[in-house]
Amino acid sequence: MTKNEIVYNWLNLIKAGRISDDFTPSINQLSFIADYKRAQYIRQDQTKNYFDTDQFYQDLGCINMIKVDKAECCTIGLDCEVLRTEVKIPPIIRLKERYGLKISAVDRQTRFTIVLPERSPFLGNTKFPQLGLKVYFLNGYIYIPESLDIRALNVRAILEKPEQAKTFICDGDACYTNDSDYPMTADMIDLITKDIMSSELNILTRMIPDETNDGTDKIQS
Repeated sequence: MTKNEIVYNWLNLIKAGRISDDFTPSINQLSFIADYKRAQYIRQDQTKNYFDTDQFYQDLGCINMIKVDKAECCTIGLDCEVLRTEVKIPPIIRLKERYGLKISAVDRQTRFTIVLPERSPFLGNTKFPQLGLKVYFLNGYIYIPESLDIRALNVRAILEKPEQAKTFICDGDACYTNDSDYPMTADMIDLITKDIMSSELNILTRMIPDETNDGTDKIQS
């Protein structure tokens, strides 16, 4: 189900139960509500159930890596290069004690482990360094601290605003369009619909009844 389908369903539910024709929430406002309610419900779900469902994640395709100075400062350089994604990852939903990110090689099979940035200097001293390559996430960028020749990474993320995946390319096309499924499970859509109909939308549609019911934006006092 697309976001447009979800939003228009809400509009139809509002109109079916309204006696006033003077106010209808905007599409942009309902879209904004959909995003922050989705973020809230996904965080609640992931707090209770640690295991992920792929329906929450969006594939951002293969993102190029570039070499940058480890300091990334205009006036100070460490003469030590690390690999970093060429573009920023859009804001992701805050989960409990972890990122809503899945990072892998371009084959989408070789997974990378995300560690804290301050742990990166000690990665070579781990007891079992062969148990997976490490990356860290900082200021919207993904870094590979080890000296590896990796040209691109595949990134999947639980984005705060799914539309922001439109700027990323997947198999030659935009990773997200208005016709894409909204990254949320069907049962969660039902829960959010019942939630907002008794809260946000209930407040938005409370107003003086339109006594004339003439389709205009005037209420007879």
